[in-house]
Amino acid sequence: MSASVSSNEVLSALLHPQPSGDEWVETLKAYVEPDWRDLVEGEWALKLKSGAWSTDAMRGWFLQLYPFIHAFPKFLAEALIKVEDEYSRSFLIDNIRVEKAHAEHWIWMAEGFGIPRSEMLAIAEGARPVLRDVQSLTDWIWYINAKGSLAEAVAATSFAIEGATGDLTRTLLEGFIAYGSRAGVTMNPRTTKWFRNHAKYDDDHPRIALEIVQRSARFERDRYKVMVAARRSLQLLNLALLTSSRAYSTEASELPRLERRRTQQSIAFPDRRVIDSNRPSAPRTA
Repeated sequence: MSASVSSNEVLSALLHPQPSGDEWVETLKAYVEPDWRDLVEGEWALKLKSGAWSTDAMRGWFLQLYPFIHAFPKFLAEALIKVEDEYSRSFLIDNIRVEKAHAEHWIWMAEGFGIPRSEMLAIAEGARPVLRDVQSLTDWIWYINAKGSLAEAVAATSFAIEGATGDLTRTLLEGFIAYGSRAGVTMNPRTTKWFRNHAKYDDDHPRIALEIVQRSARFERDRYKVMVAARRSLQLLNLALLTSSRAYSTEASELPRLERRRTQQSIAFPDRRVIDSNRPSAPRTA
């Protein structure tokens, strides 16, 4: 996989006949790689790995992202409606079962850091709004699974979100366990269950997801939409993790952000377009 691919190079590749689906999948991987690295090797991941996030910051992303985790099986169920083949159907049905269990494991992880189960369930039930950037992630994943094609939905969810999560858990497990030495944290097999399971499951799921995407996205325009959907998911997950951790951090440098974020309310679904000032935008295909 190359270090980076410009939007124009990607578009050029898609406009020419594709000898095989395998080559297109490699183009997809190269296109999302910079955003994948921003998530897996960027500020949020590095601060967790080194223990730089305060315990309160860790509690922040447990709490804020729980509604997203709680709703994840429902996202997959929306994609399931679009399925026309047994292979994709079996994958999504099994994944829904697995993700329901993972939502419970997320609560166990939060309880290990002192967050009561009742508080987690309350935010999932809408007792208080989540932060704007977290809401944007939820709205996007719900939208793309409900309104996008099967290929877009699977690429945005099972490939991008689950795949990057697998890389994160494998990379950060040791740093996560190190928080067990801090006051108010109980590190035991229940606390680490979510991390350990995702390091295993989210190695297989993205591989199968890519097979489904490869079968479903047969035309150039569909493939480009798949690439944009996967990239947007990575960007929004990274932003949600950073925002929620900063908002709850007790570090002096983060306190101004905390006061600003506390006043935010949930917002309507954002514009679907991906905006990135560091890369040129690719023109739409006909």
